[in-house]
Amino acid sequence: MQADVWNIGTDSKVLVHLLSFTGFRDEMVVPVEITQRGIAAATGVKLTHISRVVKNLVSDGLVEERKAHVHGIQRRVKVYFLTRKGLEKSEEIMERLEKIRFPALIDGRRKDANYREIKDRIAAGILEIMEILEKDGYVDVDSLAPLPLGTALVYHPPKTEGFVGRKKEMEELRALLEDERIRVLMLYGNPGYGKTTLLFKVLHGFAGKANMLWFPVNGKTKLKEVLGAISSFLSSLGKSGLEPLLFEDRPVEDMARAIGPRIAGTKSILIFDGYTEMRDEVVEFFLSLLQVIEPLEGIKLVFTAREDTPYYSRFYGPGDVKKGVVSEYHLSGLTREETGEFLGIEEGDALKKIHLLTSGNPTILKMIREKDSEGLKSTGRFSIEEIKLLLYLAENA
Repeated sequence: MQADVWNIGTDSKVLVHLLSFTGFRDEMVVPVEITQRGIAAATGVKLTHISRVVKNLVSDGLVEERKAHVHGIQRRVKVYFLTRKGLEKSEEIMERLEKIRFPALIDGRRKDANYREIKDRIAAGILEIMEILEKDGYVDVDSLAPLPLGTALVYHPPKTEGFVGRKKEMEELRALLEDERIRVLMLYGNPGYGKTTLLFKVLHGFAGKANMLWFPVNGKTKLKEVLGAISSFLSSLGKSGLEPLLFEDRPVEDMARAIGPRIAGTKSILIFDGYTEMRDEVVEFFLSLLQVIEPLEGIKLVFTAREDTPYYSRFYGPGDVKKGVVSEYHLSGLTREETGEFLGIEEGDALKKIHLLTSGNPTILKMIREKDSEGLKSTGRFSIEEIKLLLYLAENA
C-alpha cells in the first residue's frame, strides 16, 4: 500500500469528520466534536491551522458556521455543519477512502482489508485508521474490537452535568425496563426536556446486569449504519456479526431475522437515541425487528423520540401498546420544585412565573441560569421582554 493514497489534505479530513455529525443540526445542544477544538483533535491538525481551514470551507460553500450550545461548555461557541454541497463532497471522499486496501491483523491473521470490511466490528473511524496506518504501517483490528461482554457499547455518550430531580421518572422508567413483558420502550419528550440525559442516568443502574448498545440516530441515519452498530454489538458479545449480509442487497426482513438467533439469550438492551422522522428502510427494519424479538426473553429496544415524531415513522401500532409489547412514556418538564432546585431559588412568585413561561424545560433553564440571553433568543420561544423578565426574576428571586 502506498502512503500517498491516504494523503487527502486537511480540508478533506475536516469534511470526512463532519460527515458523522450531520444529524445534530437541529439539536439545541451539540457535541464538542464539531467545534474548532474538536475538529483539530479529530484530524490531528493544530488549532491555529484548523481556524484557517474551516474559514476557507465556509467561503467555498462546503461548511456552514453558526453559534450553538455545546456539551461541557457554558457559553455558546462556533460550530460547523456540512452544507448540501459539502455533504455530497464528503460522501465522495468517503466512498474512495473506504475502498482503499491496507495491511491488517484480523482474528490473528495478516491480510489486506479495506475500511468497509472492518468498520462494523470496530469503534474507530476512518480518520483514526489513517492515523494508525501512518504510525504503524498496519491496523490491528483485533485490538480495536468493541468493548467485551457485559459492558455498554456507547457512541458519543451524553453529558449529564447539572442533573436534578426526576426521581419519579427514574423509578418509573426503571420499572418499565425491568418489566419482562415489554419488548420496546419509547421515551417521548419535547426538545430540551432531557430525554437522553434521563435515560442515560437510568441505564447506569443496569450496568453489569445487561449488555447494552447505545447508538444515536437521526432523520438522515441509513439502515446500514444501524445494522453496522448492531453488528459491532453482536461481535462484542462473541456472536457472529452481520458482515456477510451488509454487502448484499437483502430485504430488511432478512436482516431482522438474522439478528434473532444471534441475540437470543444475551439479555441485551439496544438503545437508539434521537428517533424522529426516519428513512422508510429504517422504519421497516424496526417493524420487522419488533416481530423478531417479541418472543425472545430478556431483549429490549429503547428509543428516545420527540413528541412530534410522525405516526408513519412509528413502527408499531395501538395493538402492540394494548398487549404490552410496546410501552410509551411521555416526559414532561421539571416540576416547579425541581425548577427552583435547578436555578437555586426558593418558592415564590418569581419561581411561579419562571415555571409558567418555561414549562420546566431543562435546556432553557440552563440558559437562564447562565444568563444566556442570546441562547434564549435563538430558541424562538420568547420575546425580548420575556427574556429580560426571566433573567431578572432568576437573579432577584
